[in-house]
Amino acid sequence: MIQSLRMRTETKHVEWMLHALIWTSLFAYIWHTANTLGPFRKQEGSIYWPLLWSAGFNVALFYGNASGLVPWLFYKQRYKTYVVWSLLLYAAAVLGNAVFDHRYSLSLFSTEKEPLGSDIVQNIQSKTVLFSLSLGYGLTKQWFENQKLQQQVIKAALTTQLKYLKAQINPHFLFNTLNMAYASATKSNDLVTADIIEKLSGLMRYVLYESNEDTVSLEEEIRYLDDFVSLQRQRLSPELASRVQYRVEGNRQRHTVAPLILIPFIENVFKHGILLSRRSDVLISIMISEKSLTLETKNEKSRHARPAEPNSGIGLNNVRERLLLLYPDQHTLDIDDSESSFHVRLQLELTPKP
Repeated sequence: MIQSLRMRTETKHVEWMLHALIWTSLFAYIWHTANTLGPFRKQEGSIYWPLLWSAGFNVALFYGNASGLVPWLFYKQRYKTYVVWSLLLYAAAVLGNAVFDHRYSLSLFSTEKEPLGSDIVQNIQSKTVLFSLSLGYGLTKQWFENQKLQQQVIKAALTTQLKYLKAQINPHFLFNTLNMAYASATKSNDLVTADIIEKLSGLMRYVLYESNEDTVSLEEEIRYLDDFVSLQRQRLSPELASRVQYRVEGNRQRHTVAPLILIPFIENVFKHGILLSRRSDVLISIMISEKSLTLETKNEKSRHARPAEPNSGIGLNNVRERLLLLYPDQHTLDIDDSESSFHVRLQLELTPKP
C-alpha cells in the first residue's frame, strides 16, 4: 500500500512538472515571437504584461474545466449543471481577458484601441480552442483514472475473496456441527444457547456466501449487524450490555451497499470500548435517509490501552482503502482518536435497488 501511494505521488509530480514545462514553453514562444515583431503598440512599448494576465486566464480556464468541472460534474452525469458552470467559466475567461486587453493594452495590429467587441472576438477564438483542449484532456484523464480504479477494485475483491477462502475450514462441516448443536439445545429446551447458535450460523453463512457479491441489500447487511451486536451483548454481563446503545433508523429496504463495509467500525467498538475497570457508554448509531447512510460510533478508551496487534482483523486502514476504492467521492470518514475516547462518523451515498 505504501509503495502504491509512493508511486501515485511520483506520477503526480511528473505530471505537474510536464504541465509546467508545456505552459512555460508556450509562454516563452509567444514572448519570443513578440520580441521578433518589434515594439508592440502598448503605452510602454511592451506586450509582456498582457501576456502574463492572458496566461493567467488561460490557466484558470483550462484547469478549472479539466480538473474541476469535468470530474465533479460531467463524469457524474450532471450534464445540465456542467453546461451552466462551463459556460459561466468560459464567459468569465473571455470577458475578463477582453476587458484587461481593452483597458490596459493596444491591439496587436493597430496603433489605437479597437472597440471592446473586437477584443471579445479575439478572445473567443483563442479561448474556444483552449476550452476544447481542456475538455479533451479532462475526459481522457478521467477515463484513465476510472480504468485504473476498476482494476484496483477487481484486485481488492480478489484479495478479499482469497482471505475468505483461506478462512473457510470446511464450512459445511462447521454448519452441520452448528445444526446438530442447535437441535440438541432445542431438544434440551435451552433456548438461549439455541438462539446464539442460530445467530452464529447466520453470521458465518453471510460472510462466507452472501457477501461475495459486489453489493448486497442494505436490509441484509443491517440484519447481519443486528445479529452481530446481539451476540456481543449476550457474551457481556447484563450491566455491561445495558451500556451498549445500538439503534438503526430509516428505511433499510430501498438500497444496496457494499458487503461488510460497516462491520470493522462496530467490531472496533466491542474490541476496545468495553471497559471492565469502570462504567463506560458505547454508542452505535445508523441513520438511513433517502440517499445516504450515516454510521456513528463512540466509545471510551482504557487509560492503559495496549498497542494494537499488527494483524488484528481487517483494520481501519484497510477499510479506509476499501472505501476509497468502492465509494470514491461518495463518502466522508471522520475519526476522532483522543486519549480518552474514540469517535467515528462515516457517511455513505447509497445506491437504490434496481
